[in-house]
Amino acid sequence: MSAPNRTTPFSLSKLNDARELVLVSCAYCKREHAYYPTDLMQLFGDVDVDSLAAQMTCESVRGGHGFLRVQRIFSGSREMVGKKIRRLVSIKFRRIPVWREE
Repeated sequence: MSAPNRTTPFSLSKLNDARELVLVSCAYCKREHAYYPTDLMQLFGDVDVDSLAAQMTCESVRGGHGFLRVQRIFSGSREMVGKKIRRLVSIKFRRIPVWREE
């Protein structure tokens, strides 16, 4: 069996169809969070799974530590036993005024 062709992007919607989750871990502080692909699609759109590492930051330090590892994991796998899945509750926008002198 050959390795999968990675020339085509593997989108979050494909993960959702396969009932897989997205596991994001920080290489620095060792924090891990599991997400449903549909929640991440509301924030980032239907993007390639590999591009999430550059778009997300670790929340333990303001500005993040840098490198995040993003993996896909089957929701019924042994690795998911005892882990909590992080759910999106709401999206808040901050209103920041921009002024111009006339």
